[in-house]
Amino acid sequence: MYANKIRWLLLFIFLLISATPTAYAADWRMTLGGHDFIVEQADSHTFGVGIGVLVSHHTSSNILLSGRINTYFDVDNDELDPDHIPIWFQSDFLASGKLAELSERIAMKWFVGLDDRRNTVSSVEKQHKLMPGIDMGFDAKAYEIGVKASAGYYFLEIDDDVPRMRGYERDGLRNETSAGSLQLYAGMDLGSSVDLHVFAQQWHDGDDWLENKFVMAFAYDANHWLKGGWFEGGRLVLEIEHTEYNLAPYDNRLTGDPDYLLILPWDNDTFVQVYIDFQLSW
Repeated sequence: MYANKIRWLLLFIFLLISATPTAYAADWRMTLGGHDFIVEQADSHTFGVGIGVLVSHHTSSNILLSGRINTYFDVDNDELDPDHIPIWFQSDFLASGKLAELSERIAMKWFVGLDDRRNTVSSVEKQHKLMPGIDMGFDAKAYEIGVKASAGYYFLEIDDDVPRMRGYERDGLRNETSAGSLQLYAGMDLGSSVDLHVFAQQWHDGDDWLENKFVMAFAYDANHWLKGGWFEGGRLVLEIEHTEYNLAPYDNRLTGDPDYLLILPWDNDTFVQVYIDFQLSW
């Protein structure tokens, strides 16, 4: 039930941004690139290509609305999941506005974030996070640092094929709970054409951690060699996203049981991608 609501909310937000009036036109961008999806504990590398669409818009009241939808096509030679369809999806949506300006460089913002991930080779069937929160940031132009605190809805469903071989039934594949999250982030200019953004984030249900995520992205302003055509104003981006999952909430027996197995034989994945990010002109 909640998964269907999240799916319709994703569609509604994207259509809302897409329908922006001309007077306050949205900024549309596209990404094209290649990737390696790594499951280190299985010594697995899955290569592929991806395409994404990004849109952002500032309303007349200076509220930022943004959305990103990515589709990835894998060459799944390792087949960690023997019944995996090698196409997967990742998207995120954000609404954000200023709450207070505490000084020339320090500001407090509110935000509502919605993240979605589906059908990875690491057996993530569906994942949704809906988190409103507060962002406290320090902006020194050449660099920025900040912290985000949020609380809301967390959902993670594991694909059934690998768990079935480890003694798990379909009704034990979902963890749906309220959760809090803390993110520390930083960004800096490394020269006239290169910038770096990093963040570390954890989700927690009040009893134990649910997920840890670490992201690092280098962006290079490639406009001087991507002049003309579709890629005008483009950036070349290297992004590394490492995710760790707490699989204990899915346990179907006590850890001291001689037949105990975690629901999956791995508990983390790393997604490395290189892509061109360029503006679309409609």
